[in-house]
Amino acid sequence: MGIPDEDKLGYLCRQDMNKIETSVSSIRAAITAVNNLIGCETWVGSVADQWGTDFQGRMGALGKLFDSYPPEENRLVAKAQKDQAAMDNKRTAGAG
Repeated sequence: MGIPDEDKLGYLCRQDMNKIETSVSSIRAAITAVNNLIGCETWVGSVADQWGTDFQGRMGALGKLFDSYPPEENRLVAKAQKDQAAMDNKRTAGAG
């Protein structure tokens, strides 16, 4: 049993988005692991403070980017479904 023609692009888009979500989860887990390793005894001093501030800033920006994915995913899936419907309409109009 295959995917109905009317949902092929939406299905493929969701598959791609699932791969992205899996990767984002892995990256978030790695960031958490690094944060758990950073402590008061790990590295101290002004250079450590500068590095920590830079690291937290970059991770915050990355987190915002990752948080933007779900709404973008919804937009892309809806666009894929709309594009698929247009292709289906064009195909069926040409078959008649």
